[in-house]
Amino acid sequence: MRISNKIKTLALVLAIGLTSSCTLEEGQSLNGAQTTSISEGLSKTELPQVVAGILSNMRDRMSTQRDVMSVLGREYWVLQSSDPGWGTELAAGLLSNGSFFINNPYSERYATVKACNLLLESLEAESTKIVFTENEIVAIRGFANTIKAHELLSVLNMVYQNGIRTEVSDPDNLGPFENYDDALTTIMGLLDSGFTDITTAGEVEPNTLGVSYSEFNRAIAARVAMYQGDHAKVLSALADSFMNMEAGADLNAGAYLRYSAAGADQLNPLFNALPSSTDGARLVYPDFLDPASFEAGDTRINKAVIRSGTDPELCLAGMCGTHDVLLYESNTTPVGLIRNEELLLLYAEANMTSNPGEAEAAIDFIRAGAGLGAVGAGNVDEDRIIYERRYSLFGEGHRWVDMRRFGRLADINQDYDRAGDLSPVPNQFPIPQNEGQ
Repeated sequence: MRISNKIKTLALVLAIGLTSSCTLEEGQSLNGAQTTSISEGLSKTELPQVVAGILSNMRDRMSTQRDVMSVLGREYWVLQSSDPGWGTELAAGLLSNGSFFINNPYSERYATVKACNLLLESLEAESTKIVFTENEIVAIRGFANTIKAHELLSVLNMVYQNGIRTEVSDPDNLGPFENYDDALTTIMGLLDSGFTDITTAGEVEPNTLGVSYSEFNRAIAARVAMYQGDHAKVLSALADSFMNMEAGADLNAGAYLRYSAAGADQLNPLFNALPSSTDGARLVYPDFLDPASFEAGDTRINKAVIRSGTDPELCLAGMCGTHDVLLYESNTTPVGLIRNEELLLLYAEANMTSNPGEAEAAIDFIRAGAGLGAVGAGNVDEDRIIYERRYSLFGEGHRWVDMRRFGRLADINQDYDRAGDLSPVPNQFPIPQNEGQ
């Protein structure tokens, strides 16, 4: 896998503070005087910086992936005058195996997988076994497999039935591509083993996510189980996650990637100063705000804010909108990886047929937070799940995946598309051309 060549040997900048970014830019030398490799062993001093570096790496090109999936799901347009491909390729549905829309997120997710694999490799070194107890090694392994599973799932969500390589620990002997179902099974295996390790041996530090690694693990496991159609596993995983439906529970509680303006750290790339311009805008797809699409009084539409001026419409290459996306208050606002609101939606979906009363309770809890009344008995069905997920998880990378897994991509309203845009939207990206396929 050529895209992983930039980190054949993981190097971490030890001079950087634990809360700072440890990202590695394309082409950057990893052999400077301030770097050290963990491929031959891990020290107590290095561990927290390795963990912080992996968490930091998870942020790289995550914004590109969110934008790409939001455009395909017709949640919003991306207007970028310096890169017309957002309209001529992505919005048009022309998904090339050579575009940055797939290559960059794909590369960065596998870069984090590589970092996790090197951390796992370091646990086998004799020097590591001297300074860490067996229990500590088990805990580190649980962390690495948890993050690795999340990153593999992120890639799989983009390429879908084209499948992914799940075994990439040896760059000279890569494993075969696994199909979608088999890859989900492998990912779930990593999560289950990671959860067992963490609950047996404890948590590693640092942790800036906002929930424990074990809770994060089970939250992602619930998402994977839903993709597999295993509702019993969804409910089992949720029981050990951070899901909370008690009175006053915060729908936004969950696992987040952090940003700051300090030193070499990153700013939130999904933040837009408003009103935006064609130099970089995220314009809400008009159907989201159509009164025929949402229930009156649903405050979740406040994720869209009208542009200022007497004529708020902004257009570029036929992509037009009157409202900017407002999901992040500043350029240091954290970005959610998975939130309580999604877990409650998974809970509702898993209970929809077998225990409708529980499904209704979860949906009503979410709707109360959006200023809406109860759905009533017997009213939680597939259409209800799709509606609530659309407005609760807007701009978080779910709608395209959701409509695909329900077999309803053709139901995505494309009335505001341009003539010639592919309809229905495509269901997957091709494997990047530099994979040699």
